[in-house]
Amino acid sequence: MKKTHNVGGMLTLVLVVALSLIGTADAAIVSYSDSYGPTNVGSAAGWAGVSLPKFDPSLGTLTAVTLTLDSDTYAGLIDWDNEGSASTVTLGIGAEVTIDALSGTLAVTVVPLQTGSGSVDADNDGDADYMGTDSFSVAGGTGSDSGLTSSTNASVLTSFTGAGTYFDIWLSTSVSTFVSTTGGFGPSQYTLGQTDGMITVAYEYTPVPEPATMALLGLGSMILIKKRKR
Repeated sequence: MKKTHNVGGMLTLVLVVALSLIGTADAAIVSYSDSYGPTNVGSAAGWAGVSLPKFDPSLGTLTAVTLTLDSDTYAGLIDWDNEGSASTVTLGIGAEVTIDALSGTLAVTVVPLQTGSGSVDADNDGDADYMGTDSFSVAGGTGSDSGLTSSTNASVLTSFTGAGTYFDIWLSTSVSTFVSTTGGFGPSQYTLGQTDGMITVAYEYTPVPEPATMALLGLGSMILIKKRKR
């Protein structure tokens, strides 16, 4: 009895398995981080001292990019003088910190504040001298804040793609203050603190097929060639 081989069925099975492996490949993430600072709050915008790698296209197809900023402030000082009745007050001084990648392609702003709260007497000196029981201060300490932005836009992904290529991070800071009071607080004065932190870029991508999957595809092609020769 002559034996027959179901070559077409084998080919179909091989291709289905291979394509299934490709289609179910999990997304992968690769990230890079670097620290900035310390830098003075209120200093002019400029290079943060951080350059991070772009996405290497040999890893696969880039599907999303995320830029994250973790920022701290410290060593600031803010004084308020009460010009009204006795009050409870919460004060804060810190910075509005912004990072900018690729000329605004992605940007993140955070506001790390140092805060303090308490009660103060009514105005008892008739003058904004920031002294005595009718004034309140927040000094030293630290404040922290984090933020991120993501994009799946094709033009953004293209801007962040380039094997062996780095992009610079630009940093700008300004003084940020906060006051919450039930009384009549008036003038304030402050000294600027400093800021430092961590900047991270994360790339989500679909990996290139693994060698085992490509081998299955190659086997399917070989079976197809043999079948055509018969």
